Amino acid sequence: MRRYIFLIMCISLAVTSCDNDILNETPKDFLTPENSYTNKAGFDAALADVYKTIRDDFYADGVSWKGYDLFGVDIDLCGPRSSEDNWTEYFFWNTLNADNSTSEKWWNRFYGMIYQCNAIINRAQQPEAKWNSEADKDEVIGEAKFLRAFCYRFLANMWGNVPIVTEETTRPKFNYTNSKQEDVYKLCKEDLEYAIQYMPDIDNQIGGRASKVAAQHLLSEILICLNDYKGAIAQASAVINNPAMSLMTERFGVYKNFKFNGWDYRGPQQDWGDVYWDLFREGNFNRTDGNKECIWNVQFDPDIPGGGSQANEWTGWFSFERFFGTPWWRLKDKDGVSNWLKDTLSGRPIEQISITEYAANQIWKYKNDWNNDIRNSTYNIHRDYYWTNPSSRFYGQKMTKENLGDPSDYFRIQQPIFVKFVTAIHHGKYGTDASSGEKHDIGRIYKDWYIMRLAETYLLRAEAYLKAGDKDSAAKDINTIRARAHATPVTPDEVTLDLILDERARELFFEDFRLNTLMRMNKLSEYLMKYNPCVKKNGYKLDNHINKLPIPNREIEANSEGGLIQNDGYK
Repeated sequence: MRRYIFLIMCISLAVTSCDNDILNETPKDFLTPENSYTNKAGFDAALADVYKTIRDDFYADGVSWKGYDLFGVDIDLCGPRSSEDNWTEYFFWNTLNADNSTSEKWWNRFYGMIYQCNAIINRAQQPEAKWNSEADKDEVIGEAKFLRAFCYRFLANMWGNVPIVTEETTRPKFNYTNSKQEDVYKLCKEDLEYAIQYMPDIDNQIGGRASKVAAQHLLSEILICLNDYKGAIAQASAVINNPAMSLMTERFGVYKNFKFNGWDYRGPQQDWGDVYWDLFREGNFNRTDGNKECIWNVQFDPDIPGGGSQANEWTGWFSFERFFGTPWWRLKDKDGVSNWLKDTLSGRPIEQISITEYAANQIWKYKNDWNNDIRNSTYNIHRDYYWTNPSSRFYGQKMTKENLGDPSDYFRIQQPIFVKFVTAIHHGKYGTDASSGEKHDIGRIYKDWYIMRLAETYLLRAEAYLKAGDKDSAAKDINTIRARAHATPVTPDEVTLDLILDERARELFFEDFRLNTLMRMNKLSEYLMKYNPCVKKNGYKLDNHINKLPIPNREIEANSEGGLIQNDGYK
């Protein structure tokens, strides 16, 4: 169902306002805004619903790769692909217009979450809300303001001049106007400064909810957008220097002693993994798991009501593993013998998304670090595929063009799989004929995922240092990340925005909201023309108006009394 700003307000009117006192009943046996927003428990439930919306919209939007379109799909990192030379368009950058469904989808989602936050902020200050202390009230408002700033950050970066809505509107409104992008950033700054003052410290916050550290991290990015580089450095430094925070540099967690017999699944088991691999293992994402690098994560808990869909359902689970990578496991050898689906560490990709040359190869060749950078190690990127069916005469051998039944499948076994997407030991809730009876998870990963991680804070501070003219300090921050990865240090004169974007791709692949980042840096059109396979193949010449998305036409048409103005270059 489509949602628009004014329709959200209509819904609010239906449940919060009535001119006839005779109809002002006080329900006692079901929840309404009037009897929910009355104490801290009610407000915590409302905040939990915002977090659930974030989880569902960003990470569990049905069983489709399209749910991950903010992470780099059809941008520079990956895209839909059906054959060796057939990359499919998703955004249709050359003809992008104001009827684009993706732009409309995310616009509606962000304003929907903002409405949720506004309701919490406004009702927390009403006399009907009973608080045990002012501190409880301030903490709830601070957390809601953080979440509102989180949403407005996307709107400002991706659309630019957008309406600012800070009140829980209880009547339909049809005269919204654009606010300047700078004013949207200033609202984010104001909200985050309030949040930093009142949100709990990270060790006093429960998993899955944001803390003061998350607000400082986000404020650092916002201050870069406001050209306040000194302030951005100070906020990032507050996160980096927080005694509770540190990069993980040694093996840790549930799988630090994990053993595996290699991608050919033959021979003795061997020690497997490194600290980067550990960062993405189920059971390793939270502070209670010993992870001091996680700032804020989304949580999936298959055995807890509300932790995601039930195990036998298709939707509501995080399914990176399913969509990203080649279905090497279902190819046949030249004798017609099918390969096996081996469960541990293999995943079950179905090849709906392929990694671009930029993300698969180019970024790893920098400084000849292909074999040095642990983020590109065999533990973290699966590049070589083997015949794993003992019935095949090629059992244990690498899959090649010569032993494939269909040589045109060769491009599939050249595509890497980022192992961060794959569960180390699957839950084994499913089985199909293709798996020869082995149990698997149909590509679901029953693990949490990072929304903010300390490595990104270092890269934000490096960006602020660069823009402030301090390349020495920028290089030092980048090298802190590269040192953990065993990569060659960079020199100050090598530091550019492009280097930082490359490092974000290496370190934060599908953690960073890549579309948002490229638009924030005004780099989207440039990177599409340099690295997007469809754009390059078709020779599209994209001008700078692509650095902002179109405001949905439906919003402009519904805003019948006002001056909601379309972004330049769109119809």
